[in-house]
Amino acid sequence: MSRKTARLTPDRAGGAQRADAAPTPSSVHAKVDTLRAVLDTAGPYLPADRLAIARAAAARASARLELSLSHTTVALAGTTGSGKSSMFNAFTSLDRSPVGVLRPTTAEAYACVWGDRDGGEALLDWLGVQPRRRFTRESALDGDDEVGLRGMVLLDLPDVDSIQPAHRAEVDRLLELVDVVVWVTDPQKYSDLVVHDGYLRRLATSRGGFIVALNQTDRLLPANLPQVATDLRRLLDEGGLTDVPLVATSATDEVPGPPARPRSTFRKPDPARSGPLAATGAGIPGFAGIRQLRELLEPSVAGRRAVLERLDADLVVVLEDLVELFGGPAPVVSPSVLADGFHRANGSKERLIEAAEQYAQHAAYGLPKVWFEAITEAATLRAAELPAALERASERVNAFDKGGGWRRAVGAVVPGLGRKAQEEKDRRTKAEYARVAESYVIAPVRDVVTAYSAARAALMDL
Repeated sequence: MSRKTARLTPDRAGGAQRADAAPTPSSVHAKVDTLRAVLDTAGPYLPADRLAIARAAAARASARLELSLSHTTVALAGTTGSGKSSMFNAFTSLDRSPVGVLRPTTAEAYACVWGDRDGGEALLDWLGVQPRRRFTRESALDGDDEVGLRGMVLLDLPDVDSIQPAHRAEVDRLLELVDVVVWVTDPQKYSDLVVHDGYLRRLATSRGGFIVALNQTDRLLPANLPQVATDLRRLLDEGGLTDVPLVATSATDEVPGPPARPRSTFRKPDPARSGPLAATGAGIPGFAGIRQLRELLEPSVAGRRAVLERLDADLVVVLEDLVELFGGPAPVVSPSVLADGFHRANGSKERLIEAAEQYAQHAAYGLPKVWFEAITEAATLRAAELPAALERASERVNAFDKGGGWRRAVGAVVPGLGRKAQEEKDRRTKAEYARVAESYVIAPVRDVVTAYSAARAALMDL
């Protein structure tokens, strides 16, 4: 599923839209409610793959909204030797996460909470971080240096290219849950296919809250950093990740060379940016090598924005994916269309099925393929039973007609009465056929159309 625009604009579904205003808890709850309404009504008819993604997104958002919104989970992810653990230690000023270069050394996630730990504990329980791997940052000795990160929960994840399947599975699980992902790469591995065709492209195109950090820049000459950063920026842009900010970092020293002009926001690119980097780090406290990254993180952490922005972005992606399955209003089809078709079929099973399919075509006219198929399936599900059902209907008509022998006798000598008797029989036949049509075809089709209309209305109300 690819990343859609940030606005819900289902023109075919009637023009539901998402305002550009910053998401709030109530607006995110509204999207969850909408998604659940769509799943509850239209779920049986939606493709299984989209249904699974939508259900997972609704469950994830609901669970996250129940936890502390004053805490922002930030995961450091990347390949072996990229310097994730060193960066974790640089942020925390504590050597808590083991560092390795040639092989994975982080088997389970480490977490550090800035400020109040109480709300963060429930969040870490939900994330599944073991208590022995949880730490607290910020003390009176820091003064105001760490205020900008108060409420951040920083996680050091296992390597995405670990030779241990369990490590990779743990990364996959956590990346689905955290609020912000900082993808840590380095000058040697930034162009690896595992990065751009694997995790990075998939993650950044299906979620909000994403930053790429070009780490270990202290190993570059000042003149080489702009070249490497520009090349990485090009790879990101060519991969459709133009709105993913890029920063330069060093977990052991300062970033070389003069800083680039900063980008104005955390989530959107600055069209007038000068150079490939998104921040300068100027005036930001803490370790020098991670100040550019802190410059992007602090406004989202301090403003409590990243949590809601990530949830909102995830829900928008899923909802817009579902919007593609809806079109205009379902057409209204007269039941007589099907009853007349049954009458003309004259008991032929093939022609009866053809009449049911033609009714389905009328009922699904102009609707997306998934609904056309669902309506056709509903219309023909009991097609094999139609001949016997219509035969019984004819028997009921004939049984009624047997009691009218005197009418036939009189009709034989009085043409007007005979014609009226036949018209009365035809009327009863159509009524009986209409009952069969309602039970065997129209009612099942109506169930599908009702689900379509209800789900479509829910999307329009968003």
